[in-house]
Amino acid sequence: MIYTIAYSTISIVILLNFFEMGGEMIDKILNYKNLTKIEIANLKKKIMQSNDAQLMFLYLYFIDHEHLEDISIKMLKTGNLRYIHFLLRSFKVTNYASIIEYILINTNDAKYLYNILYDVDYLDNNCRLQIINKIITLNDNKYLLKAIYYYFVILNLYDEKLFDKLQTLCQNVFTVTLNKDNYKSILDNLVHQKIVDPKGFSPNYYEGRNGHIPHLIVCHINNTYASAIDHFYDEKSQVSSHYVIRQDGHIKQVVSLDNSAWANGTSLNENSDVYYKFSSSPLISDVKDNANYFTFSIEHESFDGYLTNEQINSSIKVMKEIIQYLKDKYNYDFPIDREHIIGHNEINPLVRTKCPGSKFPFDEIIRQLKS
Repeated sequence: MIYTIAYSTISIVILLNFFEMGGEMIDKILNYKNLTKIEIANLKKKIMQSNDAQLMFLYLYFIDHEHLEDISIKMLKTGNLRYIHFLLRSFKVTNYASIIEYILINTNDAKYLYNILYDVDYLDNNCRLQIINKIITLNDNKYLLKAIYYYFVILNLYDEKLFDKLQTLCQNVFTVTLNKDNYKSILDNLVHQKIVDPKGFSPNYYEGRNGHIPHLIVCHINNTYASAIDHFYDEKSQVSSHYVIRQDGHIKQVVSLDNSAWANGTSLNENSDVYYKFSSSPLISDVKDNANYFTFSIEHESFDGYLTNEQINSSIKVMKEIIQYLKDKYNYDFPIDREHIIGHNEINPLVRTKCPGSKFPFDEIIRQLKS
């Protein structure tokens, strides 16, 4: 027993030293402009020797895009699928086809495969079909339906063999018959099924604001209203948002404005993927606290940031309520601009690259709010 305790203690010390080294290197990466060329070269050498996919990715992300191919090969050898995902969606990697091949061999996670399909915009059609066909073999109808909807409707692509499989899926699983005239509308109805709103607020929140006056409105997207509500009312998910807005403009408030929803979390831990200093917004990166405490969050049902007119009107209505709330509770005049109405990707750029999507109408919302 004594030897076991001693060995465990040594292991913990080694582990702590590893995290301290990681934190120190991350700090150097973030402050690379203060380093000399020799110091940056030594930093790169240490990172390449570390076999740490996170450090390699951060080095690429913040410092060195020129050696993308070399570092991507090194990252692939680590086998870290999480950061291989980050790599593909953050950079246009020329050898992406071989990386997709590696992924298809090394995972049977339908959710992961769907996220690759959804997040990586530059994939060719062959890679997209390979991913969808792998999801078909996994018999995960939830992510298969989302993948097929994304392919046929959002990307507006078509493949005859995949369409035949889609017809079989709809007939056998959803007892729906579709053809080339109605398949988009049927897919839309299957994906965007209406649900009955749960009563009351979600159990997922922090009480109060930890001494902060909330000063940011953060816009999000979720593929479907139903999946957002299911997650936000599930205690195990540990996620929530203040509001969710459906395609037809329906609004559901999930968390009281007095409390902190779990949508925009940042960490003080340098080794975390949501380390607060990674944020591209100085209103986040300069505040040493969890961003949930000083933000409001609005989730919108959308795949790519496109909002219906009804959603835009509802989003403006909700923002007006938030602005008035801040005036009444804190005597705070909320600045209506892009520095204070932001996207989730500006808070957590490493893990939320496509939230709220390239089509999100920030300018239109701000214009109407100001008027």
